[in-house]
Parts: sequence; structure tokens; C-alpha cells
Amino acid sequence: MSVVGVGRVAGEVTSGDLGLLADGMTARMVLLLSLLASLNIALFVFNMIPLLPLDGGHIAGALWEGVKKTYAKVLGRPDPGPVDIAKALPVAYTVAIGLIAMTLLLVYADLVNPIRLIG
Repeated sequence: MSVVGVGRVAGEVTSGDLGLLADGMTARMVLLLSLLASLNIALFVFNMIPLLPLDGGHIAGALWEGVKKTYAKVLGRPDPGPVDIAKALPVAYTVAIGLIAMTLLLVYADLVNPIRLIG
């Protein structure tokens, strides 16, 4: 589901009868807040994937640098210097193209055949 689908589901939650036991304003607000919370957690977990365009890639580069420095220190070698994460740019470009393609595909799917909560 893309951003378009999430917006559509949020609109259905706030406007319609979902057939809940307590279908008042409180039930709709709880459902909307749980939708927003689950979206926020999903984006956090996705952002921690250790690929360079995402934050997890930068964390992985920093951890690799720490491992190399610790290993050099234990063996009594000189500091190996910073890790060049620019060597991973071809992977980053490939991942970015894949993310753009998936975004376009999901937006198209949400426009052509959207997921509906009600009927």
C-alpha cells in the first residue's frame, strides 16, 4: 500500500461506518491513531535496513569503521582511517531506482484497484 492507499484508508476510517461495536467518534479516533502509529513504526523499521540510501546504511558504515579500528588497536596496528562508504554508491543507486519503481507501482495499484475497508 502506498501513501495514496494509506490516505484512502484514513479517510474511510474518519468518515464511514466501519461496523464496529462502538462506532462513535472515540472508536474512529483510536483506529486512526493506531493506523498512524503502525505506519510510523513500519517506516522506522524500513529506514533501518542496512542499505546506503537509508539511515541503516550509514549506521552500518559507522559500525564497520568501529570494527576495523578496534581490530587494528587489538593487533597493535596503526589506525586504518575512515571507511569510504562511497564505494557502495552503485548499490545505493540500484536500491534508489528500485524504491522509485516500487513507489510508482504501488501508487498505480492504489489508484486502479484500491484496498477498501468498507465494501
